[in-house]
Amino acid sequence: MRFLYLKKFSISKDYLIKTLFYIGLFLLPSAFSISAIILLISLILNSLINEENIFKDKLNIFFFLGSFLLIISSIMHDFRSNYLSYDPNSSLSWIGLANWIPFFWCYWGFKPLLNNSEKRKKTSLILLSGTLPVLITGLGQSFFNWDGPFEIFNGLIVWYQRPLEGITGLTGLFNNPNYAGSWLNVIWPFCIAALLDKTKYLAKNISVYLFTLGISLSTILTNSRSAWIGFIIGTLFVFGKKSFKLITNLLIIISLIISATIFPIFGSNIQLYLQNIVPESIWMEFNDFQYSRIEIWHKGFEIVFNNPIFGTGAGSFPEIFKLETGLWKGHAHNLPLELIISYGIPTGIVILIPIFFIIFNSINKILITKARESSSIYDQSWIAALVVLFFSQMVDVQYFDGRISIIFWILLSGARNIIKKDKETVY
Repeated sequence: MRFLYLKKFSISKDYLIKTLFYIGLFLLPSAFSISAIILLISLILNSLINEENIFKDKLNIFFFLGSFLLIISSIMHDFRSNYLSYDPNSSLSWIGLANWIPFFWCYWGFKPLLNNSEKRKKTSLILLSGTLPVLITGLGQSFFNWDGPFEIFNGLIVWYQRPLEGITGLTGLFNNPNYAGSWLNVIWPFCIAALLDKTKYLAKNISVYLFTLGISLSTILTNSRSAWIGFIIGTLFVFGKKSFKLITNLLIIISLIISATIFPIFGSNIQLYLQNIVPESIWMEFNDFQYSRIEIWHKGFEIVFNNPIFGTGAGSFPEIFKLETGLWKGHAHNLPLELIISYGIPTGIVILIPIFFIIFNSINKILITKARESSSIYDQSWIAALVVLFFSQMVDVQYFDGRISIIFWILLSGARNIIKKDKETVY
């Protein structure tokens, strides 16, 4: 009798943890503070009943060592602050640890909640449905000039959209169009999966069609280059090899049209004609590059080579960049480069090895025909979402938004399960 009672109690704990996890994910884009608390409770409870040794997954060794090196680098930044040419804030390196070490725990702790295709499907659909407030506020901002704030539950949740000077793209619940575009890029593959996974329920099919329209339109309205490219890449990876030819031709046509609006490659008359038919807000995104990514990355590599072992500290790049160029850039526009600048080459390499391993194995899996045939459309969309999010971090850094970092590590954890062929965790 006692054994049956304990078994029943264990099942109820499992149900509670999954429920908290799903509620946290649903609220993630619209109520981040509440979502983070709920996900943390779910993570703690799940870690307590997870009997899998943390080092059973060999990649956790890299994350454990990476945590140690992050702390060592932060200690060294305290001692080196008096010997640098700029005025560093060494406390930012300690604060910056929160962007990494807790998420190594998330990678391991959430893995049992993502260890089969059905769980990942449910997670995908919850993330998709939780994006509704982003669509409502974003489209309202674009078509009805909503700028918030909007309060619900007597101010417990506040949706606030602040009009940003010089930014005309859709932001929704995010501070920047690139952040909104990054979130929409992650959700888009799940939307395609739901669209292809038709059911007999008319209401569900209609809602998926509306989501498809809303996410497509919102992505375009962000006026974000990386969001537009991510939208195409996400579609490409969901449909696999069959879409390569179509997408490649489409990209060539779009590139030619955009190039012809900037340079008179087909003559000045054609250039003027295209500028008149292509919305200015779109082609100007490709015409006005300001300080190019290449120059930013070049300066970033210079900083790395001058401080290769321990880096220059979190938040140091904009200070150094402004000191040497007179211009302000908030980050290095490349997440691996930003990590290495902040904490040094050894730390960066150790942390990036398992991430690159999962990404490249995920790409390999989703593009192999036999593997695609044996995997669900939701698993294919899961890997597509991870690849698109990772790609966006190569040309921009939205990672430091807590919502983006949480979804990144959840996707990484689920992808690791897909690579390992869903070996179930025993509680």
